[in-house]
Amino acid sequence: DVVKLLHYNHGMDSAIYRFKGFRIALFYGDHPPPHVHLLGPGVKVLIEVESAKVKGRCDPKTLAEARAWIAAHQAEVMEIWQQRGAKR
Repeated sequence: DVVKLLHYNHGMDSAIYRFKGFRIALFYGDHPPPHVHLLGPGVKVLIEVESAKVKGRCDPKTLAEARAWIAAHQAEVMEIWQQRGAKR
């Protein structure tokens, strides 16, 4: 499967991937280290891009899918992190 990176503006965040009612997003001007937010019904999780460390709770299957996508697209996510004006 070829995955397209989404650049959907949702308020102050930029969703870069959507799956099963969840989205992986970056917040404009966010704090280091580089990370994404996994957002969905009742879910607000922060996942560091390079280490895959997680802050927050989510069901294991959804979290595993998000972490696998981030790992597979790490270079693209880092590029978007830099383009979106996130702090370093």
